[in-house]
Amino acid sequence: MISEEKQRLRARLRAEPGSPSAASGDLRARLERWPIWQAAKSVCAFAPIASEPNVLDPWPTGRSLALPRIDGENLCSHFVTSPADLTAGRFGIPEPRTDAPAAGPSFDLIIVPGLAFDRSGGRLGRGRGFYDRFLSGISGFRVGVCFDSQLVDSVPVEAHDMRMDAVVTPSEIIVCGPGPT
Repeated sequence: MISEEKQRLRARLRAEPGSPSAASGDLRARLERWPIWQAAKSVCAFAPIASEPNVLDPWPTGRSLALPRIDGENLCSHFVTSPADLTAGRFGIPEPRTDAPAAGPSFDLIIVPGLAFDRSGGRLGRGRGFYDRFLSGISGFRVGVCFDSQLVDSVPVEAHDMRMDAVVTPSEIIVCGPGPT
């Protein structure tokens, strides 16, 4: 059963030691050199937890930036202009303050975290479905970001799982679908 495969993969990845902060810098540098990032005027990203790449350091400039905030069992995006616009959310994850302006449903680029990704754009999240629900209601070029150790041969995928258009690691950029329009 796919959900059991997902649970086994989650358990394996959570048991692995975290990646060094230098890898976040390498990933961010690769992302900044990518023409798709350079052309993006509106970006929805995320504030990382300790085990995720930090694409917000240094803080992105020259574009409209939104981050998700948990609202019940869903994520909603809100504009932010600096780290001062963030506060600890329900799971201790930094997210936009409650007074941050709501962002629309369309972005040039959507940067997405995950426990694992594969080369065909499959993504393994933490198991609550927040990002799958969120991504089903917004549009933009979806880019998964992960450390090299989180790129796996195959992620078990169910019908509701949202695929990435590209995956960026510290070592490479993998385009999984058509480029942005």
